[in-house]
Amino acid sequence: MDLVLRPVNDRFFHEHVLSFLSLAMSDSASALQTLLGQLDDDESSLLAGKLLASHIGGGLGGVEQTSWVALVDRLTRMQWAPGSSGWRVLGEHAGYVGDWDEALHLALMLEDPSYPYAQARASHGRREGFRRYPVADLGLASLIGGQWEPFPSFPPDRVFSTLGRGEYASRQQYAFADWAWRPASTVAQWSAQLESKLERLLARERERLESVEPPEWEAVRAWLLGQSTECPVVSEPLAGPQGGAWVERIGLLAALVREAAREEAGLVAHVIRPLNEAPEGEPSEESPAGS
Repeated sequence: MDLVLRPVNDRFFHEHVLSFLSLAMSDSASALQTLLGQLDDDESSLLAGKLLASHIGGGLGGVEQTSWVALVDRLTRMQWAPGSSGWRVLGEHAGYVGDWDEALHLALMLEDPSYPYAQARASHGRREGFRRYPVADLGLASLIGGQWEPFPSFPPDRVFSTLGRGEYASRQQYAFADWAWRPASTVAQWSAQLESKLERLLARERERLESVEPPEWEAVRAWLLGQSTECPVVSEPLAGPQGGAWVERIGLLAALVREAAREEAGLVAHVIRPLNEAPEGEPSEESPAGS
């Protein structure tokens, strides 16, 4: 499975997408009609109109699923901006695309000081447990795992799902799904905390190496902290079994968080099935990571 992590217009997502999905749970026709009056986007209007034409009443059980999924995907994936006649699509915002398990591994390295990142079996077990029940208060890792904060007024796994993962417990104020969102205020906090978290990770790695400091150490630090735009070539003792991948890709994740914070944007994470997913028993081509 792949992870797609993108910045989103905070105002559009908070004021329009969340309210639309909340109303759609009980009255999808009213939600679609309201949405049509807010958008200046031909493709979204076509999908919403098609859903209204085939609507059989009630909540999401009354809408045609293929068009519904396409509409929700467009609302949550594209870059939206206000215009004179409503919200319009600017394009598809660049983000981070990579293997979901690897992205969760990187985020836990950053967020959880007890995560055994250098131990393959122990770290795999921790990620498997995390996917079944994402832990709150672990920042970027919680988002990548699909946990929602703030708690939504609708079950996100019933709105949109790719793998069938999800839970919605209103009494415990806990929800997770195959997709999740964080508002701009949270992303700004993450950006402010990045330096201390990255320094903590580097300190753990220095301790793991028994205080041996490779020659490219300062270049790695500069890359992770956003002081350099070029990821250095990393020596085997520092990188361990993954080569330099973790240094490069944690740097890309950190850069995406900083960029979203500068834009005062939120973040949306989707877990998706790769387009080039191979038949069972055959390896699939790895998706690129980038921002």
